[in-house]
Amino acid sequence: MSDKASPHPAASLIAEVRVPFRYKIVHGTDPSLKSSEQRATTRSLNLVGLAFETSSMDQDGFHLSFTESTFGRNSLEITLDLGKKLGEIEILGQVDYYERRSTTEGHSFIVGVGFIDVQADELALLREFLHQFHGLSR
Repeated sequence: MSDKASPHPAASLIAEVRVPFRYKIVHGTDPSLKSSEQRATTRSLNLVGLAFETSSMDQDGFHLSFTESTFGRNSLEITLDLGKKLGEIEILGQVDYYERRSTTEGHSFIVGVGFIDVQADELALLREFLHQFHGLSR
């Protein structure tokens, strides 16, 4: 075991957990432009981001990551469902990476999203959820 501190101490509460969420893609240069609401499920979740799988990087004419100029960055308005006890939380995120993978039906994308705006009370709920998950998974 190393004594080195993690570059992101919050990332140490990572969970390979499937949490349903909804999101809208928000245009990077015109926030009034948004995609329709999409549904997905996390593959992993921590205090600084999440990963999920999708069949397409384009939804409603919006790319999950980039604006049409490729210099602009789109963001995601995310609503995570933490269950009946903790409810839903809203987070603003941005795609940090995506990776295309071959599947039996063609391909899919694993998308990593970093949180860029989380209110303190919602972060506390996410922390509680992850602590509960870690307690149950031991």
